[in-house]
This record gives sequence, C-alpha cells and structure tokens, in this order.
Amino acid sequence: MTDASAPGPTDPGRAATASSTSRPTPRAARRPRRDPVREGPLAVALRRIMASPTWRFGLAAAAAAALFAAVYGVFVLSRPGQRLENIALMGAQLRGDAARDESLAYLSQVTVLTFALALVGIAAIAFVRRRPGLGVLVAAVMGASTITAELLKDVLPRPALLEGPIWILRNDFPSGTATVAAALGIGALLVAPDRLRWLVLPVGAIFAAIIGQSTQITGWHRMSGAIGGVLLVLAFASAALLVLARIGLVQPTSLGRVHPRLRAAILLLPAVALVVAVSALTLLVAFPLLQVPENADAVFLHTVFELLGFGFTIAAFVVFASVIEPYSFGRSGRPATAPAAGPPAAGPRPGGPRPGPSAAAPHEDD
Repeated sequence: MTDASAPGPTDPGRAATASSTSRPTPRAARRPRRDPVREGPLAVALRRIMASPTWRFGLAAAAAAALFAAVYGVFVLSRPGQRLENIALMGAQLRGDAARDESLAYLSQVTVLTFALALVGIAAIAFVRRRPGLGVLVAAVMGASTITAELLKDVLPRPALLEGPIWILRNDFPSGTATVAAALGIGALLVAPDRLRWLVLPVGAIFAAIIGQSTQITGWHRMSGAIGGVLLVLAFASAALLVLARIGLVQPTSLGRVHPRLRAAILLLPAVALVVAVSALTLLVAFPLLQVPENADAVFLHTVFELLGFGFTIAAFVVFASVIEPYSFGRSGRPATAPAAGPPAAGPRPGGPRPGPSAAAPHEDD
C-alpha cells in the first residue's frame, strides 16, 4: 500500500522545493570583529567627573582661583614680572591722543550707576523667567566680585622690587573696572535663556575684552590687573554654580549649545591678537635696532600686553561657556504629573486629528 503523502517522482513542485533546500547556501562574508576602544582609568575618571555638575563647577572655580594666584605671583611678586609690566605701563604714556580719548570714552560708560542698573536688569531677567534664586545668586556674584576686587587692591601687597615713581609702584591688581565689565558679561550669560547663550556670549566677551584693553591703553591698569579681574569673576561664578548644583537647581539641557563654528569664529579674535602680539615681541627681540629710538621697547611691550589681555578675556569667556553649556540653571527637575484615574480615553479615529500635547507633560521654557 502506497503512502499518499509521500512525494512521487512526477511531483515537480515538491522536487523543486527539495532541491532548493538541499542546495548549500553561500557563507556570508565575516567582518573582522573590532575590539572596543578601552579607555584608561584616568580617562574614565575624568569623563565621570566632567559628567557631574558639582565636580565640573568645582574644578572650574579651583582653576580660576589657581590662575588668579599664578598671575599675581608672576607679574606682581617677581622682579621680572614687575619690570616687564612697568615698561609696558610707561608705553601707555606714549599712546596717541586719539587712542586714549577713544578708550576713555569706553571707560566713561562703566560707572557705579550703570553697573547698578545693569545688575538690577540682569536680576530682573531671572525673575521674569521665574528663576528668582538664580537672579539673587547672580546679583550676589556680580556685587561680591566687584567689592572683592576693590578690597584686594588694598590688601594684596606689591613689594617694591624696583625703583620708580610713586604712581608706577602702586598696586592695581586686580582691576576693578575690568572686574565690573567681566561681571556684567558673565552675569548676562548666566541668566540668559539657554537658547540665546550663543548670542550673549560674543557680546559679553567682546565688551569685557574692550574694557580691559581700554584700562591698559589709558594707563589705568596693567595687563595682570585686567586678567586678574576676569579670573576673579569666573572664580565667583563657578563657585556660585557649585552651590546651585548642590541644592538641585542645575538641570541638564540641550538648548544651551553654542555651534562649533560660532565658537571657532569667536576664538579667531584671540588667535589674531596672539599672532600680532607674538610678532611684535619677535621684532623686539630679533631686531635690537628697533630699540634705538627712545622708549621703543615700552611701546612694543605695551602693544604686546594689551593684545594678550584682549585675547585672554575672550578665550576665558568661551571656556566658561563650554563649562556651563550642558546645563540650565535656577529650576529644579519636576517629574511628569501622572494622569488622573478614570476610563481610558478613546484613541483618534483613522484620518482624524491627533490629540494635542498633555498639559501635564514636562516642557522647557528656554
């Protein structure tokens, strides 16, 4: 008796199926397996530290304070530093009247009244954004850094390592005017909506750099004083952000990103200033004949230090913006509100309108 389910020799469909299944399939080309790149323990620790806002802002505050102390030690407490800056300060007396008048016009805008009005306005922006804690803290940073700069000029010693007139031996570290300008720029950057940081950054950086440069052109301060004022503000601001992080008022955000091209365009200014400063210094060292005219070395050093202070200020602002870029300040994280209990809502009909976003869903107002 023949099994009806067994394929017969005259069954073409089953014969084709059998032949296709019995045919060996080509083996897929195997790609070489790549071992994942293993990070060293130092890289892993650094990545974890930078992912924590507490560590991030704490390191920023420590770095700014360390640089502040280094600038003070190199240019105020050492004989070579005093000599170089005193020569550059003498060069400020040789600047043309047009440059001095222009710089004085810039500096005349930085008064106690304008600073007070700007401080109130910056705090008001934070209150309008419903972040009163941020406004109070930023106002405190601006006020405390400015007062500290004035106190340090009287407290920090400037040893008389060189001889000279009384006006050139006085201590002017750090610059109070440069501190005010930097405080205004950093304060505006901290309270600005996250989406607008890319706009506030270049405006604040260039403003602070021009004011710091003007203090050198007019002979009010040395380069170390202008740089010290910027570092003082950055140290206070980073310490304040550390406090915000500890009390839970720092939240991650993707809205504060500054486009790399914009960042590169801003950094082009200090790069050009550095190139010009190094070129001027090279001419001074490589061609001693340029020193034949009286006080030529003072003019060259003054130009070099003026440009270095300008470039450092802008670069410091860009670095600080990179430190705060992943975070939003002044508002604690709020979990999404659970929907009220009840029967499930009917879904949208095919082709009908989609339901709008839930009012309880978390949103970012920046």
